[in-house]
Amino acid sequence: MTSATAGRAGHNSVNRRNAGARAARATRQAAVESAQDFHSLVSDAEALLKSTLDVVGEQAAEARSRLQKSLAQARDHLADDLESITDHGRDAVAAADEFVHNRPWPVIGLTALAAVIAGFLLSRR
Repeated sequence: MTSATAGRAGHNSVNRRNAGARAARATRQAAVESAQDFHSLVSDAEALLKSTLDVVGEQAAEARSRLQKSLAQARDHLADDLESITDHGRDAVAAADEFVHNRPWPVIGLTALAAVIAGFLLSRR
């Protein structure tokens, strides 16, 4: 009987790692999708910038220069922010996973309490 219990404990450990890995993967995927959307926006802005090259004038040249500078800064900030978001997401997932596994009963109790309150509020409508 003790081997069955030990086997379940090992299985729970694997499930916890899988859940943490899934959450980390989802965080990375969201960051990648956001980066792709931003890169698409920047590419569209660059295409617009190139299409206005035939427009002459001091103001047009100045506007193009400012837009190019802004796009370069935005790309730099995106790279920094993407790395930061990924790191913070990974840390948050690890902290939440550790908290839940170190204190399962308080988490279950709070979840049950939140469900009861939500049910009460929804039934009052």
